[in-house]
Amino acid sequence: MHLRRWLTGLVLAPVLILVILKGGYLFFVLVVLLVAGLGQREFLRMFLGGGNGHYLKAVILGSLLIISFCTVPPALALCHPCGPLVVLVICLFFLMLYYLVSYGQIPELSRDLAVHALGLLYIPLLLGHLVWLRFLPHGEWWVLWLLTVVFTGDTAAFYTGLNLGRKKLCPEISPGKTREGTIGGLAGALLAGTVAGRWLLPEVKIWSLAALALVLGVIGVLGDLFESMLKRQARVKDAGDLLPGHGGMLDRLDSLLFAAPAVVYARLFLLQL
Repeated sequence: MHLRRWLTGLVLAPVLILVILKGGYLFFVLVVLLVAGLGQREFLRMFLGGGNGHYLKAVILGSLLIISFCTVPPALALCHPCGPLVVLVICLFFLMLYYLVSYGQIPELSRDLAVHALGLLYIPLLLGHLVWLRFLPHGEWWVLWLLTVVFTGDTAAFYTGLNLGRKKLCPEISPGKTREGTIGGLAGALLAGTVAGRWLLPEVKIWSLAALALVLGVIGVLGDLFESMLKRQARVKDAGDLLPGHGGMLDRLDSLLFAAPAVVYARLFLLQL
């Protein structure tokens, strides 16, 4: 498992760096759309099963939502961050309208609608902030810094918990997570945020990067626990098996989904960059 985990990371890391730094804005958006679609597909399969074909409609709506982050000009995004929220409301409206006209044709309509609405909020909306971050000045470096902090924190938490973990963090939700692993993950995120920040974001004060990295470490833990809660409710161990050694796309995105919005709003309202 560890070999597959590292091989997957070694293959994907250079690809991600090339996409972020050399792929251009449009290609980056297309990759995020693909990732969002795969993640949403895993999410809907967990709760609705592989036989439900309605996930395609939710993926399309989610894609439109993410694209909305691309169509907002930088000045508008800075002054009126509620723009993407308007698109979200429109997407939710049409989703509910679809179920309204489909009444009597979909078994367990309320449950089906609730799952699709949560999937629209949980994956495209949150992951769309990654596109928004890329759209801001020096966005490619901020995206690279964010991924470095999140993935380093996840890796540090995994191996610290594996080797030193004794006390359970939240056994009713995630029996494998420990307090020691959480502390190791926070330390890894803090170290990665400060070291990588000195190189990638030299214009930002180091103490600001350290504080933000520590906050992202905490938020990442919450994102991890939230996805674990969903998997526990769906009675599955992993969201999928797309990434060898890691599980599904959602298993790799869980911390990032919560961390991306935090970085965007920290830049806009706290750091004002």
